[in-house]
Amino acid sequence: PLLHTRRGEPQAEQIGGTLPSVMGPRELRIKVVPILGAAFGGNYAYLIWDEDDPDRRAIVVDPADPYPVLRAAEEERLNVEVLLTTHWHFDHSGGNATFAREVPGLRVVASDRERGRVPALTERLADEQTIAVGRLLVTAHSVPGHTLGSAVFQISSSAAPAAPHAAFTGDTLFCGGCGRLFEGSSLQLHASLRRLRTRLAPNCQVFSGHEYADMLLTMAVRSDPSNLAALRKLRQVRDLRLRKQPSVPSTMAEECSFNPWMKATPLDLARLCGCEM
Repeated sequence: PLLHTRRGEPQAEQIGGTLPSVMGPRELRIKVVPILGAAFGGNYAYLIWDEDDPDRRAIVVDPADPYPVLRAAEEERLNVEVLLTTHWHFDHSGGNATFAREVPGLRVVASDRERGRVPALTERLADEQTIAVGRLLVTAHSVPGHTLGSAVFQISSSAAPAAPHAAFTGDTLFCGGCGRLFEGSSLQLHASLRRLRTRLAPNCQVFSGHEYADMLLTMAVRSDPSNLAALRKLRQVRDLRLRKQPSVPSTMAEECSFNPWMKATPLDLARLCGCEM
């Protein structure tokens, strides 16, 4: 398919030459895998696993360019069991069919609000429904807005209950912004963001679907020069990007402090989205 890396070939480089990165505690290890080159401003897929799982079971999020992500899983000696799809758009779900073909028995999971639009789908999760992969716990949060079937997947470890959880937000929440509305209304998006503020702890780490942090934080500072939290984060992001590191993760506390979309009233959010309430 268009934009996919062929098996065995090097993938296109992202803007800034982002390098894969591994982070997190042993019980909740996360590998950030840059994919799709510069086509959509820099997409991220994610591999999540427990280093102490003898079976090396893993979860993958939005592997839209499947072979680089499969190669990354092989490098970590992982057995991917579950694929999470945050929403149906091609640059998030476009690798599902190939991934499922390469990994027999793969569970392909999305929101129960997705109907016939996520390739290779095997199961749907309702809002706040949880599944387990070894000691890793996945909770789905329904967040209509960007698309009506958008989901945020919160992952924690039963072996490290005090460790910060990780939230994989797709195009619903970025560092410093949100994805544009394709299907939902600004009121739906406002309710979805409020749901995330209520449910996710301040130290929950936010792993978004794109490398948009520099652009969005720059916009936030230009629109509100008094937003010093955004300015401080922008400096951190630019330092990371100079070293070819991904800007993810931010935290929910950070997003609530500087992200204009997270702080907006329903009327403000409608204006930010460029739409009527």
